[in-house]
Amino acid sequence: MKKIKYIFLSFFVLSQIVFAEQKIYRDDSILFSIKKSSDFLSIDNNFFRTNHKELNILFDKYEIIKVEPWLKSATDKDFDGDIYLNRIYRIKLSDRSKNRIINVMDDLSQIGDIQYVERENLHRIFYTPNDSQYNQQWFLPDINSNDAWDFWNINGGEVPGDKQVILASVDTGVNWAHPDLVGNIYQNLGEDADGDGQTLIYSNGQWMLDPDDLNGIDDDNWDNNASTYIDDLIGWDVSGSAYGDNDADPPHSGGWSHGTHVAGLLSATSNNSTGIASTAFNCSILPVKCTGDNEDNGYITNGYEGILYAAQAGYNAEGFVIINCSWGGLGSSIFEQASINNIHNNYNAVIFAASGNGSDTGWGEDYAAQYPCSYENVISITALGQNGTWNHWATYHESVDLGSPGEGIRSTTINNYQSWDGTSMASPVAASCAGLLKSFNPSWDNDKIETMLLATADPGIYNTNTESYLENRLGRGKVDMLKAISTPLFPKLEIAAEDISIINDNNEEINIGETIEYSVIIFNDPDWGEATNTQLSLSSDAQGINFSNNNINIGNIPPGGVGLNEGSPIIIEFTADSEIGNIEVLAKIISNQDGYVKYEIELPFTLQVNDTSVFLGDVTEDSVIDILDVVTIVNIVLDNINPTNYQTIAADTNEDGTINIQDIILIINIIMS
Repeated sequence: MKKIKYIFLSFFVLSQIVFAEQKIYRDDSILFSIKKSSDFLSIDNNFFRTNHKELNILFDKYEIIKVEPWLKSATDKDFDGDIYLNRIYRIKLSDRSKNRIINVMDDLSQIGDIQYVERENLHRIFYTPNDSQYNQQWFLPDINSNDAWDFWNINGGEVPGDKQVILASVDTGVNWAHPDLVGNIYQNLGEDADGDGQTLIYSNGQWMLDPDDLNGIDDDNWDNNASTYIDDLIGWDVSGSAYGDNDADPPHSGGWSHGTHVAGLLSATSNNSTGIASTAFNCSILPVKCTGDNEDNGYITNGYEGILYAAQAGYNAEGFVIINCSWGGLGSSIFEQASINNIHNNYNAVIFAASGNGSDTGWGEDYAAQYPCSYENVISITALGQNGTWNHWATYHESVDLGSPGEGIRSTTINNYQSWDGTSMASPVAASCAGLLKSFNPSWDNDKIETMLLATADPGIYNTNTESYLENRLGRGKVDMLKAISTPLFPKLEIAAEDISIINDNNEEINIGETIEYSVIIFNDPDWGEATNTQLSLSSDAQGINFSNNNINIGNIPPGGVGLNEGSPIIIEFTADSEIGNIEVLAKIISNQDGYVKYEIELPFTLQVNDTSVFLGDVTEDSVIDILDVVTIVNIVLDNINPTNYQTIAADTNEDGTINIQDIILIINIIMS
């Protein structure tokens, strides 16, 4: 998703003023990356030293107590541009050196092999538990999930959803044995050592990891490292020591239900006469625990390691992964953005993230860019109440992509059910829609899922919430499952070729005062849908340009086909007031319009406009140089006339860039001769 970008220093200073009560960074750690051309770091885990002499000197100087890879499962295949995720490291500072963290960063940046240095962001979970206020699961009919399920013949034995669609709760862990979740928990058959087709079994009255698959071996070994992810039968806890452990179940007391609540909204087992339903109905839940049992469960401490694990595990199991992050913070990071880009581009995953629950200072709603939701290639979700109302407690921003129900949301908790408010709830509600959409369209990749979910969102929320400051800051609209599943796949159009014909041309260039006919060939990507009732129009902010025969109907364009307006070109007139040089023109293409749903793309191009057709001295443009031209130039010199672009060029008869008495003398001599 296209997001708003900020200059880091300005955002940091502003955030320190506005969000003084909210911590942005971890105070005991720093991230840095090593250049690709430099040697990998070899780390001695006993003494936390490396094979790099300069780094070791710095570690001694600042009492560094730990150095470790930031993303332990990253390989050479995980990169974004010049940033390789397996070359990013985290260092932990001692209590005595925390107050010197800026000095550590400055000294790190002076080492030649270091590529980038950053503070490590602090990520809070986004929710506010409360008593039930609304009818249970009011949000399912609100986003038309019930109607979308009718695309399956449920009574005839068809079940909505697809177990190969994997929805990952990257969070505080999942109570995977919950009776309303266990039926949809992802089972990694790459670790099915006994070959019985299951890694999760019911025995002696309880659900458990299949003991015959717990062989202490990384059977699938998709990262070519036999030490990682041993026996990850149903998910992983990335917060454990070394590479973590294979049980993502959180503690069952002390408020650890956040990730379980998220998991129920992602894909609680539906139509099972138990508890709640989910939009995704029968998709898989991948539990990923990112906060250690002894850490503050209000924060996510290894979120990006969890995101990468979810993407890798699902992709290598030949599944389609949808990742939910109901957490975030105010700090942005090039390492985090690189990690997101890698997952989107190399693992075909879709990532959803909560926009935040407003200000922590008691001001209610908040206008801010949180992260990861505001990164590109992340779908940012804010929370709405019933009937799409904005109740002034969540975060709104231009970077928000969708609104989704987030009040009184009923879901699973550890061994129970509760209704909570939060963008933490709104995000998995929307992510679950992506799961059902993928199940119905198994050939669609992540770009298609994202495109169609966003394009079919209901913009009627802006009729409900008319405050001007909210305009374009609650996303495209409210997610609409029925509209998403019933709308045929959009096309993907581009201008493949242009034909420009200059009327009454003398020199094969576009000149001031001339008119052109503009025709295009529009190509439709063969992997996308048909373009229906395609409309083409042109516009420009440049002065002195007129369009006629604009807004051309090109008709339907099949996948892999072309459309053209050769028989009905758009006419572009460059008047005497036209600008000179590269003139930007915008081609707008609209197709597949059905009410508020439409495919729309704007493609800029440039036209070179020259002044070579100007007849120097012929200021009146009558093809004759006479006394009327002298009078006109005199009035231009005296500021009695505001000249057109053409007149400005024609009046400068000696072409010195200035209109003055010398031009008048020269034109008089021309007339005399």
